[in-house]
Amino acid sequence: MLSDLELLDVSEKNFRWFQERSGQIREEFENQIIAIKDQKIVASAKTYKELLALLEQKGIDSSEVLIESISSKNEITIL
Repeated sequence: MLSDLELLDVSEKNFRWFQERSGQIREEFENQIIAIKDQKIVASAKTYKELLALLEQKGIDSSEVLIESISSKNEITIL
C-alpha cells in the first residue's frame, strides 16, 4: 500500500498524463468513466459501479487509480 505522499505523487503524474492526452481520450472514451494507473487507462465503463467492479476483477485497488468521467464534446459541466 502506498503512503499518502506517494499516492499524491502518483495521482499528479496520472492527471498530467490525462491532461496531455485529453482530446484523444475524449474521442475514444466519450460518455464513459475511465480509470488511469501508471499513465495507462486500465478500465472504462458507463457507470462508476461497473468501473469499480472491473477494477476489483483486475485486482486493482481503486484508491491507487485516477478516475475521470469523460463527457461528450458538447456537454458543459457547471461546478
